[in-house]
Amino acid sequence: MKLRLVISLVLVAILLMVPASADLFDDLNAQVGEYNDKIDQVPGTVQSIFSDQHVILAIYMNDAENGTTGGPEFDVVLSDGPFVTESGVTMNMIAITDSDATVSNFGKWSEMDPEYKWDGVDFAETIIVTTNEDTARAILDSESPGETFMEAYDSDMIIIEGADDARITTKISLAIMPLVMKFYALIS
Repeated sequence: MKLRLVISLVLVAILLMVPASADLFDDLNAQVGEYNDKIDQVPGTVQSIFSDQHVILAIYMNDAENGTTGGPEFDVVLSDGPFVTESGVTMNMIAITDSDATVSNFGKWSEMDPEYKWDGVDFAETIIVTTNEDTARAILDSESPGETFMEAYDSDMIIIEGADDARITTKISLAIMPLVMKFYALIS
């Protein structure tokens, strides 16, 4: 059971963490297939939270020159947190998940057109994940990414919240997610 929890946390970290450069984006994008192949190892409760979602991944960048929004106006209000960097600039990524929580589309905010369509699909954010470049790099470079993710999540260095357009069930699920994670940790 402990292995299942660790695998679940690693898969959630892979889905939620945003790379800080084009090279890292390519690396993360290449791992989407692996995440999708192992989604059946994620507990059903966690799967249901991330099913049928439009996710914005926002990372506060260390250097304003390396962060860019591009694309349509970014009018999403991001959480203030201990992770906000001096540059105040975010790099924004988007992901769409299917009913089984697999990632069907992953890319950059700048790929969206001014009408909020991405590859012909209307994009209405439902989950917003916010962190900073250092936290993202720490998770991606970690030998234990699931543990590093949970430490960052527990210390509010990663904030996962429902967007204004999220279903009430999504908002409730995200509100109880910390309890669910602790429960899985206890039973393992």
